[in-house]
Amino acid sequence: MFSSSIPDPPPPLNVNAIRQVIFNQALVGYTIWSGGEGLRVLQADSSLSNIPITVVMGVVGFLPLLLLSRSVEGSESAAVANLNLSTNMFVLRIFGPVPRPIVAFIVSAIIALVTGVVEETIFRGEALPVIASWYYTNNPLNLGLLSPIQIDPTVVGAVLSTILFAVLHVNPSGVIFGGNEGRGEAIQDAIVLFFFQLCTGTTFALLFLASGNLAVPILSHALYDLYTFYATHLEVTSQMEYVKKEIQTNDISSTLPRSASLAPPSAMDRSVEDRWISERGDDFVTGARQTFYLMDTNRDGVLSRRELRIALYSYGIKLTQDQSEALVNEADADGNGSIDFYEFLAFIGPEGSTTKAVKRSLLGVE
Repeated sequence: MFSSSIPDPPPPLNVNAIRQVIFNQALVGYTIWSGGEGLRVLQADSSLSNIPITVVMGVVGFLPLLLLSRSVEGSESAAVANLNLSTNMFVLRIFGPVPRPIVAFIVSAIIALVTGVVEETIFRGEALPVIASWYYTNNPLNLGLLSPIQIDPTVVGAVLSTILFAVLHVNPSGVIFGGNEGRGEAIQDAIVLFFFQLCTGTTFALLFLASGNLAVPILSHALYDLYTFYATHLEVTSQMEYVKKEIQTNDISSTLPRSASLAPPSAMDRSVEDRWISERGDDFVTGARQTFYLMDTNRDGVLSRRELRIALYSYGIKLTQDQSEALVNEADADGNGSIDFYEFLAFIGPEGSTTKAVKRSLLGVE
């Protein structure tokens, strides 16, 4: 019979981080909350007179962003690896590692709504018409100069305000202050984020131009941010719950007689585990098990080439597809095309860590 214990309480919600996010948006949208120009624009350009149409257009505008987000989340491209990782870490920092479905939904909805109102009012409600007016006033034709192309000022306003939207969502600190080794990666991350935000900003601008109603891009923007925060929270925490469950299951099965285990490891698997417990200790094997199941994102108990390649991005290791195939071939002792835990343990055991095992065994470096 196993001894029962009171589980540790979950870590508290990061109220300071939540407050900081909302404060930043409130500061940017100061003229909205203070009753200034922002509020005037919001009231003038937003209409809820036909709520069904507004909702339908907002949801329709959200759908392509959902598809874009899902494709980025599921991509094994090194170009978007840090974008996915930074999103996961940001949400993890706010909500913590345990599932909080109700609280996370409420907080995500508040942040998403505030962000949608502030950013759409500023970029679509204020910046777009200001830039369009400036272009119309300074248009070469209006100044008596020759111009081979007559461009609609509204289009110019939409394009330039969208570019401004994308630029201001890029954090330049890594590019400016990063060392020589990290600056190249920071530049790549900034470019990826810029084009990603260019896609989202273009969608919001088109919604505003098509509807003439600022409420439509606000709704679409809020839905997108709500999905990003809430879905990421559910995904990250469910993966951690899976890791916890697998480790606990192994701990329980290891205390049972081998005949009582539902799926006991083979004698060869047991010998691999016993070897590394003997040589490196229980903590090493437990850590390896945790790493393995964090990588196992489809939760089938084995690592595919794709799962391994994506997971290694978080270790700063960006492999090509051929390199990841070679890595699986080296670690896959039984040749079935995937890596089970005991193969993973045997692969990293000699080096003592996943990073060293990959770099030394595959790349031939320390």
